[in-house]
Amino acid sequence: MKNFKRFFGLAFASMLTVGLLTGCGKSGKESHDEEGNLVVQISIMNSVNENPGWLAMIEAANKVLKEQGEKIVIEPEIIKTDSWDQYYTKVTSNILGQIGGTIGRIAESHVPLMVNKRQVQDLTSLVEELKATNEFTEGVFEGVAKSDGKYYGLPSGTQHMVLYYNKTLFDEYNAAHPDDQIAYPSPDWDNASTFEEIRQAAKKLTSGTGSDKRFGISAGPFLAYAGMYSKNSGGENIFDANGKCCIDSKPFYDVYNWFEDMLITDKSMPSTSDTAVLDSMARFLGGNVAMIVDGVWQVHDVCKYTEDYEIGVAAIPVLAKGYKSYTTTFADRFWAARNSIHPEADKKALKALMSVQAVDALAESGVGGMPIRKSSLDTYMNSLSTTKLASSAIVIKNGVDNKVNVPYSTYYNQVDQQINQKMALWINGQMTTTDFVIFMDQTMKEGMEGRL
Repeated sequence: MKNFKRFFGLAFASMLTVGLLTGCGKSGKESHDEEGNLVVQISIMNSVNENPGWLAMIEAANKVLKEQGEKIVIEPEIIKTDSWDQYYTKVTSNILGQIGGTIGRIAESHVPLMVNKRQVQDLTSLVEELKATNEFTEGVFEGVAKSDGKYYGLPSGTQHMVLYYNKTLFDEYNAAHPDDQIAYPSPDWDNASTFEEIRQAAKKLTSGTGSDKRFGISAGPFLAYAGMYSKNSGGENIFDANGKCCIDSKPFYDVYNWFEDMLITDKSMPSTSDTAVLDSMARFLGGNVAMIVDGVWQVHDVCKYTEDYEIGVAAIPVLAKGYKSYTTTFADRFWAARNSIHPEADKKALKALMSVQAVDALAESGVGGMPIRKSSLDTYMNSLSTTKLASSAIVIKNGVDNKVNVPYSTYYNQVDQQINQKMALWINGQMTTTDFVIFMDQTMKEGMEGRL
């Protein structure tokens, strides 16, 4: 997946043991614990709110290894960054130097590069073994980790986008405006709210000025989400069935005109300067954004940090009634280093992480996205039943059936970065919406042709 800031990320030091933050093994040498177990380090990115879930998963996997009589123990190497780009740089440096984790977790967006650079081990035999059990969600092993018929990664969970909204702010507006009521966004993926309905609600829920301003919505006009919005407008997911780039098409102009309405005309959506100090999710959690399109990886924070606000979850908006609502979906991956000195132990460790005990432990924590095991879905849903999102749990679950995968490739991140750099010019009115969409299209085509 792409770089998402974590709320209260600066507090990580007080929540992690010093030993977990170091742990880089000697270059090219096996390490054993005091009980004689071979130590397999797993690299994970620091995320103060998610780490307890990943550590619980590792602990459960270690119990499985012990019960199986394996003399292997998994130890976490927590890399101190909340940026996937910085994390990827650190991981690849460690692989080259044969230090740190010989297995790890990585955002889906970086998997094609790891495969292309031959940094990761062929895990096809393990994948086929796991698929043969028929215990995993359909299609969860497919995607960017598969190349030339071989698998180079295992799914750690699937993440999709939803529309979170602050019910309390809707209720307060309606109480103050009895003759101008606004409805909650629709939770029905087959009958989602329209762009215009969301725009009007956002405009009415926007108030104040300066640092006290409350925005109606944050919807993220980023390339990673563009395909879902295009599909929700009757278009293609960036590419058509023949691999042709479809950004220069009416659905994309419709989508970005919608963003122009909210960002520039109504100013009901925060700009990059508005989120320079406090990001959009932090603003939402504090009640300064009424609606936000974001991923299920935020479920833990939404449940924990929204204080007295009542929160709802809705389907992603569509251009007009009659269009089905789709949601951008990511599948982050576990990998194993190709140059590891104990590749078989790495595979056994990964297999333990894919066990029902380990996946259940992660699901119980409410992090990691939707579970990869069919039987663990109930565990995840039960974990939501006592939270602020209990009444919206089914909406989150139903989003899984409406997925749109980001067409990640070796050049995708470069395209994404160039588009994000140009985005400020568009938001600040120095570039028209038409010119910005054309720029997106041209940049993607240059990436496809290797000209970036």
